[in-house]
Amino acid sequence: MTRHGEGWFALFPDCEAALAVASRLGARAERTLTHPSGRPFVRGSWARSVQARNDRGIFVALIGHTPVGAPELSAHIAGMRDPGAIHRVTARLPGDFHVIAEAHGEIHAYGTASGMRRLFHAIEDGVTVAANRADVLARLVDAPIDEDVLALRLLDSVPHPLGDVPLWRGVHSVVPGELLRFGRSAPRTVRWWQPPRTQVPLAEGAEALRTALDEAVRLRVDAAGSVSADLSGGLDSTTVCALAAGVSTAPLPVLTMPSRDPGDDDVQWARLAAAEIDGLEHILLDIDEIPLFYSRLLDVRGPVDEPLPTILDQPRQLVGHDRLLARGSRLHLTGMGGDHVLWGHPAHHRDLLTTRPLTALRSIRGYRAQNRWSLRETLAVLADSRPYGQWLADVADDVTAPRPAPHSPDVFGWDIPPRLPVWATADAAASVRRSLREAARTAQPRGTTRALHNEIHTLHHGTRATRILHQVAEHSGLPLASPFLDDRVVEACWSVRSEERATPWEFKPLLKRAMRGRMPDALLRRTTKGEASADAANGLRENRERLAELWRDSLLAKAGLVDADKLLDITLRPSSPELRHGGLDATLACEIWLRTI
Repeated sequence: MTRHGEGWFALFPDCEAALAVASRLGARAERTLTHPSGRPFVRGSWARSVQARNDRGIFVALIGHTPVGAPELSAHIAGMRDPGAIHRVTARLPGDFHVIAEAHGEIHAYGTASGMRRLFHAIEDGVTVAANRADVLARLVDAPIDEDVLALRLLDSVPHPLGDVPLWRGVHSVVPGELLRFGRSAPRTVRWWQPPRTQVPLAEGAEALRTALDEAVRLRVDAAGSVSADLSGGLDSTTVCALAAGVSTAPLPVLTMPSRDPGDDDVQWARLAAAEIDGLEHILLDIDEIPLFYSRLLDVRGPVDEPLPTILDQPRQLVGHDRLLARGSRLHLTGMGGDHVLWGHPAHHRDLLTTRPLTALRSIRGYRAQNRWSLRETLAVLADSRPYGQWLADVADDVTAPRPAPHSPDVFGWDIPPRLPVWATADAAASVRRSLREAARTAQPRGTTRALHNEIHTLHHGTRATRILHQVAEHSGLPLASPFLDDRVVEACWSVRSEERATPWEFKPLLKRAMRGRMPDALLRRTTKGEASADAANGLRENRERLAELWRDSLLAKAGLVDADKLLDITLRPSSPELRHGGLDATLACEIWLRTI
């Protein structure tokens, strides 16, 4: 049976030294693509790939969800003379895949601009080796953990560019949107992708989004044959279910996980969707089947390649997957990523102040009213003209200051100022400050404006978190796919006029317009959004003794990064604000991650 997850692979140049490194993978590498010399080029265990070579010696492989087969790929690259031009061909293709090209000893490789598929590289025995997972590469080159980077992960949010730094010394990441070149020369990166510059009206953009989502979902259904999907009741998952049901040849099993929060109306909307959308087989889990948050953390399996809080969701994430596998599902579709690409960032309205001030001020007033920001706080953020590097240097001074209020007007700035939890040690705080100040010397924003910087940063954080869930799900035998995070879908969203898709007056107007006629009108009028705060609060209360056991034998404490006694005291008081709103999930993710690797 063909698997449909991302899997893992490593890339090796064509030389004897690389052959010796590649041999370390042993029997773990189930598949190998070779150089013309017969030496290994790509080794690993991945699901889907297609490859072709033209008469000029250019070899191209696409690994992942792609609509083309070998004949189509051969036709695409028939006249290609330079492997560096491969992105001009692949940029037009829907799907979600890595691109690897080689010619005369020089390798060009990249993942997706969204960051769902990533690349990392390291030098071992004088040769550059690359991989799609940092943990795979770290094991291959026996890289030690970088405790300064681990300290950064205790922050409630890691600012750019430090979120892209791998957790192992000597392992380097390729920033999404950049291409890695290596082989005959030292590794270097070249940018191949830029955010769309077009700004089309909402109606036109909605058509483009619907087409991109249709293609993304159809591609997965056609490839896997039998799929399933999440049906949370929210707009994003319901969209994916509706599109998948429209192309599936059999009833589509859709899974709904209820919440213990009596005010959460997700199940009501999921039932409505299941009744109104043809072709859905609704599986509603019983509340008693669903572990509370923070349950069974010692059962979390790894490895995953970075410590993000989504690793903590593994016990909940896999509930019901056995039923889906029993129904023959080979790929599970999710609506993850919809929040990241559809929620136009409020900072767009700050950017509009110079060109369309009345429009900008009206929207800013709307955000103020919704979030109860004071006029003074809002004006202070809007008047802040510090360049990004200066902002980053300044926030280093405040990492142990009191946490900003949730939903603060800082959304109009470069980012929400990061904070360490109160249980971080003085050594951890000093390390974090050093890292932030060092990065500030050369840091450039991700985009030319605060809005574009924030949107790209939000997207890349979202894909990193989603990647971890995908890695977790592969352990269960039912891999995930998240079509909203395909590059073509992201570009369709970001091509729409910012003031039409980023608005305080309506929730996800672009998706609602795109799905008009494809989903019941009642679902498109939904204005609420479910959350799991009650499950989280109950989970803290019910699992406090188990969490306390973690801290009594904490690897983070042994590394000198957290004060285990303080954590223990706070954990045994689960209603304390320091625990519920003080960065517990980031700390737990680091602790569990250390244990899994």
